[in-house]
Amino acid sequence: MRDGNIRILLVEDNPGDAVIIREMLKEIYKNKFELIHFQRLEDSVEHVIEDFDIVLLDLNLPDSRGIETFNIMNSHAPEMPIIILTGLLDEELAINIVGEGAQDYLVKGNIDKQLLSRSIKYSIERKRIEMDLRKSEEKYRAMVEKIESGLFLINSKNEINYVNKQMADMLGYNMDEILNRDVFSFIKKNCRAVFKKHLQSKARVGQTYELQFLKNNGSPLWVLMSTSPLKKMNGEYIGAISIMTDITARKGMEKSIMDAMIEKDKDFFFIMGNMVEAVKPLIQKDYVEDFQDKFT
Repeated sequence: MRDGNIRILLVEDNPGDAVIIREMLKEIYKNKFELIHFQRLEDSVEHVIEDFDIVLLDLNLPDSRGIETFNIMNSHAPEMPIIILTGLLDEELAINIVGEGAQDYLVKGNIDKQLLSRSIKYSIERKRIEMDLRKSEEKYRAMVEKIESGLFLINSKNEINYVNKQMADMLGYNMDEILNRDVFSFIKKNCRAVFKKHLQSKARVGQTYELQFLKNNGSPLWVLMSTSPLKKMNGEYIGAISIMTDITARKGMEKSIMDAMIEKDKDFFFIMGNMVEAVKPLIQKDYVEDFQDKFT
């Protein structure tokens, strides 16, 4: 907003529809708004980088038609909330275009000032939240990429949906060779019950424990690990995220020395466990597979 006024970019080639939209906006905002109107997409994209709060976009313009109109506008202003205005209801198009990132889809003949006001308000808020989440995802992705420990994510079927390079290297595989495989196929049989126990844990931050994996060449890999279950808001289990560090070389040490070194690592895992808790809201969604897209 500029000086308390909402700034709206209207891209509409029908002068009559543009007048109707303007009159609705006057009633909604009591002249505390600034409306910039263009009839052609080409002219509007030259100005969309200006400080607008929202775009009202007709899909069928003299120089562009259909979903391509949205795609062009969105490519020029990916952080701008866009409401689609259309003359006809096309449910398939509406679903597709909202899936592509449009905030709302309004049929011009069905719009009144209450609907338009609500759509603008919530579209701006949703886009703000979306951008905040994206920034958080980028921050945590950077943290994940920098850690030296192994990290992996499983879904509710115990299939590995994400693995970082560090874990793949520990096990002696390429990352692609690990993805979509059952995590228990990498864990030594007599240790599987331990891992299963931690998958069922109700602790807020995952507890630290030792576990034995099997490398690609059959040799043992002892790790210090922390596992945090992932659940939907209704409590339904959807998977788990785990971090681990290789302690195989320490197994030959005196027990007192090894225990001291592991105790030191536990401080690191406490920090990492809290990082996992921070990441979890970003990945506790209906489809745990979304996490793979965010961290690859």
